[in-house]
Amino acid sequence: MSVEIRPADVSEIDDVIALNRMNLPENYPPQFFYEILSQFPKTFIVAKHGLQTVGYIMVRVEKTLSVLKWVNRAHVISVTVHKAFRRQGIGRRLMLIACNNAYSEYRATEVYLEVRVTNVPAISLYKKLGFEIKEVSRGYYSDGEDAYVMQAQLPLKEGS
Repeated sequence: MSVEIRPADVSEIDDVIALNRMNLPENYPPQFFYEILSQFPKTFIVAKHGLQTVGYIMVRVEKTLSVLKWVNRAHVISVTVHKAFRRQGIGRRLMLIACNNAYSEYRATEVYLEVRVTNVPAISLYKKLGFEIKEVSRGYYSDGEDAYVMQAQLPLKEGS
């Protein structure tokens, strides 16, 4: 199945929201998706199979104080792939494109994300991309599950 990966268009937000609600227990209000797209269009990426949105990633860039200087840090807010399209490298491609766009377009030098401690496939992917577990955030998710906070330096390496 051929899948095109590219920056999202505002007309696709409803499809992204539907995919988010179908695949992830954490949902955001619709306005949040529009805000991220308008502020960070180069790191809001969709995967399309024909007209169907089969995956997406939302990344924002935050200014944080690190060792007495301000740095741009990418935050992977949400990423998912439709169940029928998993295990085809789409999630990996979404991560590489969005995170490396955060580096090239918004000068982010590192990236972080939160992931459920039980989400073994995602943790494995992130480790292959160079992420390391930095801490455990107790009770991070609304159902009380803990999250790993994982971090990597940018740009991510294709061959990782």
